[in-house]
Amino acid sequence: MSIRLMWCGVLVVGAALCGLSCAPTADAGQEAGLQEEEVRGDFCGGIAGIPCAEGYACVDDPRDDCDPDRGGADCGGICRRQNPAACTGREPGLRYVSRDPAQCAAIRFTCKEGFLPFFNECGCGCQKQQKACDYNDPNRSYVSRDPDACAAITFLCEGGFQPFFDECGCGCEVVR
Repeated sequence: MSIRLMWCGVLVVGAALCGLSCAPTADAGQEAGLQEEEVRGDFCGGIAGIPCAEGYACVDDPRDDCDPDRGGADCGGICRRQNPAACTGREPGLRYVSRDPAQCAAIRFTCKEGFLPFFNECGCGCQKQQKACDYNDPNRSYVSRDPDACAAITFLCEGGFQPFFDECGCGCEVVR
């Protein structure tokens, strides 16, 4: 066997062992005061800005010595389950059939015209149907198609146009 082939084998085995010793464990998460169901242990953040899966947020990894609050500019993090939105039962546009998500799987219901069914962490029911967005309307010019981004955008409309903000976005429309 050639020395080059043996050297490559040593590198592969060494890399595999290093990867095993660096992998986060559930025990490490519990030692850090985190509940097992809250922590996925997935790496996130860092210089590459690696995102977490849906429903999880990237937080500083308490198991390492890199602290973003103390000069650690590109610290990696771990994915932690986000707290679901507070369920009040009075969310705009929603009409609940049940506020028990477990019960929702067994309930059959229909929604009246103009409403669509919904299922979320707060329960299930009917929600007002969103109107279709017409981004080709010649009387409108969109600055953004993202309503959340529109909340942070400042813009001015030229004469004969007025600003608009709705579930389709924001921009300028012809004054009528």
